[in-house]
Amino acid sequence: MTDKYEPSAGDLLRGENQVRVSAWVHLAFGKEAVTNPQERSMRAVEEVVELAQVVGVTAETLHRLVNYVFSRPVGTAESEVAGSMVTIYAAATSLNVNADAALEKELVRLYQPEVLERCRRRQAEKRRALVGIV
Repeated sequence: MTDKYEPSAGDLLRGENQVRVSAWVHLAFGKEAVTNPQERSMRAVEEVVELAQVVGVTAETLHRLVNYVFSRPVGTAESEVAGSMVTIYAAATSLNVNADAALEKELVRLYQPEVLERCRRRQAEKRRALVGIV
């Protein structure tokens, strides 16, 4: 990829997973979505909350967790990304899910034109619903 935020056609199909995912986000939502750390972080939280929901974690428990996290010192972007990745892989293991295979399957699904359009509509709805948050 020549520019960190301008994917080539080949980036969508091959290369490191981070490059492939960034290329898809750029294709689906534009450069602004790729370069907005608050928006990307909110989406990451949304997906992890949905994962917790799948296994029966309650909203009340998550609210307590948010309060706990925000009562502690702020970490660094690199350490928190690394911790998130380790935790996702560990969660996948506990659920008997191959995280790499699941990612590949999801990327194939996301590149379908009808899915891409649905993602764009849902993202626009979220942006309207979360005005002032992201």
